[in-house]
Amino acid sequence: MSHQFRLFWLRETGCDAGTPLRAAELEPEIRHRVLALAALETNEDYVGDSGGCEISLRLPYLDRREWRKRGEILAGLELERNGDVISFVPSAATVLRDAAATFALTDPAWLGAPESNHPNYFALWRSVSMNLQASLRAWIPEKYFRDIALYEDRETAYPMLAYQAARVCHGHPRGEFTYDFSDYPDCRLTLALAVKMTGKSLQTILAAVERRLSEEGMPELSHRYAPVWYADVAAAVRKKPKLFLTLLGAESAFINALMELSLDRTPAGVHSFSKIANLKLRNVYGMDLRPMGVRALQQATGILEAAVS
Repeated sequence: MSHQFRLFWLRETGCDAGTPLRAAELEPEIRHRVLALAALETNEDYVGDSGGCEISLRLPYLDRREWRKRGEILAGLELERNGDVISFVPSAATVLRDAAATFALTDPAWLGAPESNHPNYFALWRSVSMNLQASLRAWIPEKYFRDIALYEDRETAYPMLAYQAARVCHGHPRGEFTYDFSDYPDCRLTLALAVKMTGKSLQTILAAVERRLSEEGMPELSHRYAPVWYADVAAAVRKKPKLFLTLLGAESAFINALMELSLDRTPAGVHSFSKIANLKLRNVYGMDLRPMGVRALQQATGILEAAVS
C-alpha cells in the first residue's frame, strides 16, 4: 500500500498544520526512517483520497537559529510510530519548550486570552496560578512518596508534607501571582504566610499517610505520622525551612515564568520560559519534574479554554 503523509511542524518561520506530502517530499534526513516506520503497520480503515494509507508526521518546534541547522537536528531525532502518527521522541530538555511553543504560538485559547492591559487579565491568570499551585502541591508529593521507604527519613519527608499543605498564594493586582522570593534564602515573610493556618490540612494529610503506612504493615512508622503530631511537623519546617523553601521556590519560579509567557507569546517568550522552566524543574528533591511542567501547561490551557469559550 502506498503512503501519504500529513505534516505537522511548528517553526518560528512558519507552521505546517496538516500539509499533505508525498514520500519524495519528506526531509531527506528523516525520509528513510519515516518510510520504514510507515511500512511497519497499516490501518485499513484510514485511507487518503487516493486510497493510500494516510499518516500524520509530527516534528519538533524550531526557532530561526535552529532552522539554519535543521538537517543536523532532524538527523539526530528519534522517531516512533503510534497508530497512524509518526512523531519525534522529545528529550527531557526539549519537551517543555515544544509544549510551550505549541500552546503559546498556536493554541486558540492562548491566542484569545486577554492582554496585560485588559481588565480581565489579572483575574484569569490568578486563577491559572492558584490552580497550578494547588495541583503541583498534589502532584509532586504523590510522585515523591511512590517510594514508601522515603517516609523513614522524616527530615526530608516533613518539608514535603508541609509543602503539600501550604497555603495557596492569591497574588496581588500589580502583577504578582506567587510568593515573593526576592529575599531568599531568608524568606521569613513567605515562610510565615505559606504555613499560616495549615494545621487542619496538615492533619488531614498526616491521617492519610498514617493509614497508608499501617496498611503496608509499618505500624511503628505509621504512629510517627499520626495527625496528633502535626505541630511537630510544622515546627520542624520552621526551624529548618531550606527544603520547604526549595520546593516552594521551584514552584513559584515555574509559575512566574508561565506568567511571563502570558505577556510575551512570541518565540522569544517561549525561549525564555523554557530556559527557566528546564532549570527549575530538572532536579527538585532529586526528581526531574519537567514532564510535570508539560502537564501544568496542559492544565493552564484548559483553564484558558473555559474562560475564552
